[in-house]
Amino acid sequence: MINDQKLKTRVGELLDVLYQKRFANLQKLTLTTLINKNPYLYRAIGVDDPAEFIDQLLAARVSSSDETIFGNDFLEPLVIWSARESDQHGDTGRLVSVGAGAGQDVAIETATAYLAISVKSGKNIFNSQSTKGQSTEFDALQARLKKLNKQFRPIIGYGYGRKRPNLESPVEKLAGQAFWQLLTGEPDYYLRIARTIGVFAISHGEAYKNAFSLKKSQLLREFMLNFVSESGEVMWDAVVTFNSSENRPRALKKK
Repeated sequence: MINDQKLKTRVGELLDVLYQKRFANLQKLTLTTLINKNPYLYRAIGVDDPAEFIDQLLAARVSSSDETIFGNDFLEPLVIWSARESDQHGDTGRLVSVGAGAGQDVAIETATAYLAISVKSGKNIFNSQSTKGQSTEFDALQARLKKLNKQFRPIIGYGYGRKRPNLESPVEKLAGQAFWQLLTGEPDYYLRIARTIGVFAISHGEAYKNAFSLKKSQLLREFMLNFVSESGEVMWDAVVTFNSSENRPRALKKK
């Protein structure tokens, strides 16, 4: 079993990195970047209040950014650390390394097998075309590793959720509890991760909420200057023109 204090320390370090990048991305966000989102969608669903429009644009942008940061700067490092740390608790003869091949994030090599693992933050990352591309990358990696004379196990690991086994596919797909147990041998490790994150959630979360609120107020004021009429209505022609006209419009007015 991985030591509780070690897990807490590592999760804390990774969350510090995650929030540093969240704050940095929030600070550099501009109205010009925000208006690049699909204006027709928000027009179609009836978003006419300026504050609601900015709120939805900002939430969508931050959510997309958060998924990327979480996968790259929290999940993948935690996967590698967890697999390595478990070696110190009874898993002898295992070598854990950062994946060397395309489409491979982690490699776990034992005396008889080679596990090539591609890490995904969520189970809905792939469409059918990207799944085919992942399988091709695994095939190329297997061909290079034939000389090892070991069982080759291509695995797509999802940080949460669940996946049903597909006996027709050579690629294993493991999600949530099953994936974390493969890495550590602990059936409740996926719960320990959530509990440990909770230790830091309040302190990090409150500071970010305050920064988010200030950024939203700044962007709303700038939006009012450029895209809202004196009667308080969103000027959709101006929004769509700024987003999609062949000739780029003038620079936005600043407060």
